[in-house]
Order: sequence, then structure tokens, then C-alpha cells
Amino acid sequence: MGLPLFKNISLDELIQLSREGLEAATFEEIIGRLPFSLQEWARFLGVSERTLIRIRKENKSLGTTASDKVIRITQLYQKGTEVFRDEEKFRDWLDVRIMAVGGVKPKSLLDTSFGLELVDNTLGQIEYGVFA
Repeated sequence: MGLPLFKNISLDELIQLSREGLEAATFEEIIGRLPFSLQEWARFLGVSERTLIRIRKENKSLGTTASDKVIRITQLYQKGTEVFRDEEKFRDWLDVRIMAVGGVKPKSLLDTSFGLELVDNTLGQIEYGVFA
């Protein structure tokens, strides 16, 4: 997958990047590499598809909250592909109802920080051999 955008970056740098807002070009790269539709990104970020289209068209930066969430989702996706050692298997896992995350599809939880944390924790359990 090779999305090293936010790897080996300090927490301070991630905070600063979130505060400054991700540039439209960076967001475009992420959209192009992660298997989520524009409609899904809009839901994850709590904005309309129209807003995302306008941001992309006008080459604007994302706001702090949206940037933070995009970074966290990207990091989570990278972790998932590493845990599963196969991007397709991880994508499939995101779309299957998983009891460890309340019997819902993990992808449905990516719109809140609590949902992201739950999916991340579940990936950690899988990584260390705890059934999830």
C-alpha cells in the first residue's frame, strides 16, 4: 500500500499538521489510496459531499477537526494492513460485522474518535493474538 505519509512523524508534528490543516493535494493522495468513497469520507468527516468537492476543486486545506480525523483514519488503515499483512483482507474485515466492535462493521465506526479507538484497540488485540 505504501502510504507512509504519517509514519515516523512525532506527535508534536502531527498536532501541528492537524492545526494547520491538510492541504487538498495531500487529501487527494489519501482519497486515491484508501478504498473509501467520497460519500464515506463525507460521513467520516461530518461534512457534505458538496463541501468535500468544493475543498478539492478550490484547492483549500481541510480544517483542524477534519485533518485530525483524516490522519487518524490513514494511520488506522496503515495499521490494519500491517496487522492483516494483506490490504484486501483488511478491507474485507472493515466490511464484515465483528462482535468485538459491537456486532457492526468496523468501517461504520470511523466517524467518531471513540469508534476509531475501538477499531484501533481491536486491531491491537488481533495483532497480539487475542481473538477479535
